[in-house]
Amino acid sequence: MVDWKHKFASRFLTPEQAAEKIKNGDRVFLGSLCAEPGVIIDAIGKSYVEDVELIQFVTGPRARALLNMGHHRFSMKTFFVGHVSRQEGGSLEANYVPLFHSRIPEVINTRRIPIDVAVVQVSEPDRFGRFSLGVSVDVGLSAVRAARIVIAQVNSAMPRTFGDTLITADDVDFLVEHTEDLCELQPEILGEIEKRISHFCGELIEDGSILHFGFAGISQGLMDHLKDIKNLGVHTEVYTDALMDLTESGAINNSTKKMYRGKSLASRCMGTRRLYDYVHENALVEFHPSDVILNPAVIGSHDRMIAINVAVQVDLRGQIRQGSPTWTAFEGSGGDHDFMRGASLSRGGRSIVCLRSTSLRSSRSTIVPSFGPKAAVIMNRGEVNYIITEYGVAYIGGRTLRERAMSLIEIAHPDHREDLMAKAREMGYVYSNQYYVRTASPELRRRVRTDRVFKGDLKAHIRVIKPTDEAMIRDLFYDLSQESVYFRYFSPRRSMPHDNLQRYVNLKEEDGLSLVVTIGPRENRRIIAEGRYLVDPTSEYPEVAFMVAEEFQGRGIASFLLEYMTEIAKEQGYEGFRADVLMSNSPMIRVIEGGPYVVHKRVSDGVLTLTWRFDELKTETQWGR
Repeated sequence: MVDWKHKFASRFLTPEQAAEKIKNGDRVFLGSLCAEPGVIIDAIGKSYVEDVELIQFVTGPRARALLNMGHHRFSMKTFFVGHVSRQEGGSLEANYVPLFHSRIPEVINTRRIPIDVAVVQVSEPDRFGRFSLGVSVDVGLSAVRAARIVIAQVNSAMPRTFGDTLITADDVDFLVEHTEDLCELQPEILGEIEKRISHFCGELIEDGSILHFGFAGISQGLMDHLKDIKNLGVHTEVYTDALMDLTESGAINNSTKKMYRGKSLASRCMGTRRLYDYVHENALVEFHPSDVILNPAVIGSHDRMIAINVAVQVDLRGQIRQGSPTWTAFEGSGGDHDFMRGASLSRGGRSIVCLRSTSLRSSRSTIVPSFGPKAAVIMNRGEVNYIITEYGVAYIGGRTLRERAMSLIEIAHPDHREDLMAKAREMGYVYSNQYYVRTASPELRRRVRTDRVFKGDLKAHIRVIKPTDEAMIRDLFYDLSQESVYFRYFSPRRSMPHDNLQRYVNLKEEDGLSLVVTIGPRENRRIIAEGRYLVDPTSEYPEVAFMVAEEFQGRGIASFLLEYMTEIAKEQGYEGFRADVLMSNSPMIRVIEGGPYVVHKRVSDGVLTLTWRFDELKTETQWGR
């Protein structure tokens, strides 16, 4: 280490001397947040310089202190506004540059945003005399190359990272040697709502997926749901502790990436000291500038790219509003859009936006009919595939405005759904006679969701019916033969219009239960069977009925639905079931008689009424043993 200090001895300055290199009226780029050159920033504040425009990618605490000294001395131009700054340093919204992060290096390189002095933090040089920008490459590399003067704080605590992070001695005019701890950001402690959102999000990630998610609670929450997923990859804006932990668990190995196979890629790193030590001289993690990492074409080159971001609000058309997310301390739009666009270009890619159903502070709905006049839309209605709240997943890709509104209302907080439906009718997003019914409780929906493999290796998902199942129930109806329709409805019904379907899928929990069996990917789900029991005030027991698509009959689906509904009915206090079946409907009769209960029969006008109590089990003789 003596050699490099001796070699560059003529360039060393004290922090105070470095601050003197900045003149009134200069535009000064500052390294961001975890890479803030703190000792030099403090010296700038103690100098007598005035009318200086600061340029910083992510506003950090040392730079905010300069802003508190007044606009006559320092103003800020930033691409990512810190939440705390709105309280401590005044609102920076007016000086926020709403630019896609992939475009920032180009704007700096072409001096559309001119930089006179770049003040950055670097690692100690390697044996070739090259410094590393360490944990923050993003736009810093462009700033170094575009600035008239470059001042680097050499910090032995800054990790030397791989990728396009290196700057040579020729790139640096002055050096300030000073060791100080990097800013650390601890993982957030998640509440039950965030954990449920993470669970739903984890269900959308499959083996071999390439991941992007930011520094927010969702990244930590996903840890519990991804440890058993195999061959994950990383191409993300921010490398975090959660990604480090997933790599060490073996879930991430980057083996399926099309570019930089075997390596995790990011533009910067934010987290704990343990994370900074992990990326130090770690060839498995590379950092590259924003115009590479956030280039939608590069992102989209990966198969199964999963881009996960958080939002403040979503309107009923599927537009995403920026602001101060509930799980993190930052706001800004550029990176989200780049990754969402890239995921849409990826084969098998998915763009996902997560948010709480209500505001953390006001308890107002975060799913809204429309945005206010100052709202900034960061993603339009054609760029997002999935919206997730603690109440479920809404797939809106390729959906009509009506289907989007219905899906989003379904995952809104139950207390706000009726008002949202009224607004949707008023705005013409849904049918004028569309109504909202509070169907099964969120607790029941969560509890009865299950996966099942039926005969013929048929993998299916079983859940409670939803109002948005209208189109799939319609398709199931038209898949049935006329005989199956007659068995189900006791009449030759030939159509299933909206009015009938709407009543069918909006089943109140106190009126009964409907379970659907779905197959296929989430983007193209199909309902192949439905079973329900309905409570009749005039009858002792709820009535059971089934529909199974012709091509999937004989696989044990109806028998499973009957068994599953029996378990739920017992929990809800019902003592038995009944079914009205046509005498010629032998498959339905066999399903019911194949159960463990004693079945009582009564015939009237060609209709066989079957009843059975849950506490009246067959004897060995009745089982035919």
